Amino acid sequence: MKPIDMTHRFEIGFIGAGIMGKGMVQNLLKAGREVSIIANKNRAPIEELVAMGAHEALSLADMARHCSHIILCLPNSKTAMSVCSDLLPLLAPTSMIVDCTTNEAATVLTLAEQARSVKLRYVEAPLTGGQQQAAEAMLGAIVGCDADDFALASELLSPCCAQIERMGDVGMGATTKLISNFLALGTATLVVEAMKAAYELGVDWEKFYSLASKGSGHSMSLDRIAPKAIAGSHDGYVFTIGNTVKDMEYISALLDDHPDAGAIARLFLRIYKDAENAGMQDAFLSKRLKPD
Repeated sequence: MKPIDMTHRFEIGFIGAGIMGKGMVQNLLKAGREVSIIANKNRAPIEELVAMGAHEALSLADMARHCSHIILCLPNSKTAMSVCSDLLPLLAPTSMIVDCTTNEAATVLTLAEQARSVKLRYVEAPLTGGQQQAAEAMLGAIVGCDADDFALASELLSPCCAQIERMGDVGMGATTKLISNFLALGTATLVVEAMKAAYELGVDWEKFYSLASKGSGHSMSLDRIAPKAIAGSHDGYVFTIGNTVKDMEYISALLDDHPDAGAIARLFLRIYKDAENAGMQDAFLSKRLKPD
């Protein structure tokens, strides 16, 4: 690895070049952006991105010294809080942190306050879409930030996203994202439960899918899950049970004061906690369709 040129500044430091982040960095590089990345556990995406032109930072301190702005794409709020605790004091004043992590609503408010205390700009921008959309630059960004920060945040994210929407101040991004995930994961869960019931009741899956696709039960989740299940694969919905548990915990907390929606969220959480406790945390949620 070449040492960092002590006089050079990279436009973007990207932390979290994993399943989603790798595709995002690829698209930033294709757009001509200068990007510095940092390794965590898996070096494979790092090596691939360095070969494309990304620079590998030796540490958070190296990245902070040589990057104008930071994009985070981390697995959960706990990790985001830990990284920001180390990173924020190192950044130059007025630097922007664009946090694409799916966070708890309370977390982003805390991070925004911590950023303000050291004269930094914090933008939350959780994403819609998955690994394929990240690779194709077709993500959606759900932004919560000060109005004055939106233009720069949009410029930083534009190579990765097909749609970037400001939903309001910090807090509204996480709130909107969690409600969106409630809808998406809830729909996927109902598809799995309906197909499980169909199997147990002797209903032919192929005919069921053909008929359901023509009615109001048709959905992207049905199209992802059913054809592969009919063909004998149960990996149609590429989202792990462990991640579903994490999101449903955040969603349940958000909806705690909303009796009906909260009860549904807690039911979904219980279903996936049971699956996680059965050792399925790394399996995709559609794996629950696999017959015993």
